[in-house]
Amino acid sequence: MTTPLASFQPISYGPVNPKRRLTSSERSSHRLQPYTRTSSTSGTMHYESSSMASGSLVSDNCGGLKRVKKLALCDLQPDERAAVRWTRKRLVMDLLTTVVWPQNETEEDKDAYLNEILNQANSMFGTKIVLTKELAALMNQALTQFRSSLAEISEQSGREFKFEPKGVSLTDEARKAYMQDRRTVLLDSSEGNRWQYFLHGEKVDGENIILLVFSNPIVEKIHLLHLYGSPYTPLREQEFLKEITTTTLNMYSHVAAGVECGFDRIVDDAPSGSGRIVRFLGEKYASRQVYYMEAITRAMMLPIHKDTLPARFLNLHHRGLRVLRDKMGFTAPEHPIYVPQTMEELTRPLYPDTATASEPLLQTSSAVLQMPVQEEPPCSYAGYLTEGMSSMNVHTLAGPDYYYGSTLDSQSGPYFCEPPNGDEDLVKDTQNLLNQLHGYSLY
Repeated sequence: MTTPLASFQPISYGPVNPKRRLTSSERSSHRLQPYTRTSSTSGTMHYESSSMASGSLVSDNCGGLKRVKKLALCDLQPDERAAVRWTRKRLVMDLLTTVVWPQNETEEDKDAYLNEILNQANSMFGTKIVLTKELAALMNQALTQFRSSLAEISEQSGREFKFEPKGVSLTDEARKAYMQDRRTVLLDSSEGNRWQYFLHGEKVDGENIILLVFSNPIVEKIHLLHLYGSPYTPLREQEFLKEITTTTLNMYSHVAAGVECGFDRIVDDAPSGSGRIVRFLGEKYASRQVYYMEAITRAMMLPIHKDTLPARFLNLHHRGLRVLRDKMGFTAPEHPIYVPQTMEELTRPLYPDTATASEPLLQTSSAVLQMPVQEEPPCSYAGYLTEGMSSMNVHTLAGPDYYYGSTLDSQSGPYFCEPPNGDEDLVKDTQNLLNQLHGYSLY
């Protein structure tokens, strides 16, 4: 979807509160219009505003009973669909970047938040959509779909945590008790259970096993499938993808809460498609997301994790980009260029133990490439390099050996020559220039 170019000044919000919220004065100007239903005595469906997105669809049902039809994207005018689609993706993207799952949020706060996003869409797309209960439900449906998708992926991949007893025959009651105990162990974040905690992973390093905090491979698999491979992810849009450069705390804590919901579906025998399905709702899991986010934040403040954990989160994001490109049918790029993460990686000794003070090591390779000595060409490109400058004498920092003279007439004199003809001449000239600069500092 192509976003129209428009000038929009985003509404500021306090950095202390990560939620996007209006000020009191702004909120008063974005009130919901009172919702009143117009009675209908005919069998035809109609909407109550000039904008279908701002109204509700009402029809007769069995002679007098009114049934309100849920608003769908197909019910909107063509120019409104793009704007509403954007609001739905914006809601999900905020979930992954700035907005933690709200708890005990008032209806006024909910309406103010939706109005803010809708007003931004109106400014971008040139529409005049008014928020109603039906439109609010359509916008929030995107969040429900996104969370439901995570719960289903977690339910499927979560079985890899070995909830089912192997090699033994148990009664239904004993099997259920075993699975409940297994869930208790996986969710136990105490010090003594750190090797069994579901968010942690491990790797073999020589004769030791290293604990990888918040890096369980099964959780990471769910993370990649949901955030980068799901058809509901807003990261398919370049506009939203460019907002993140690594795995955010919102992203990881959102997935962690979803994995816990998957555990509950498995253990409580309430899978997708059953009438007793465990739903991924805020009443239970919103506080769990906050719990996971706070734990990761504390971990990143510890010296032992402040470098390694962000590096693993960055690696997880890079793996996600490859999944995203594969899902969209793009050719996967080469492995991303490694960017050092710590000061230690940006520093190395000028004089290592194997070298003397008179032999500084300026490159990592032990074999130093020797530049062949060539005769200086009869002409140089100083005229081209300094063309357009005022007449002046140009000297190198090393001394007067390289005097280029006046540049008033760059098309004549001993410093002018015709441009090179052919790749061979270009290579020779470039090599000669490098030879002349050899030994001089360019910084």
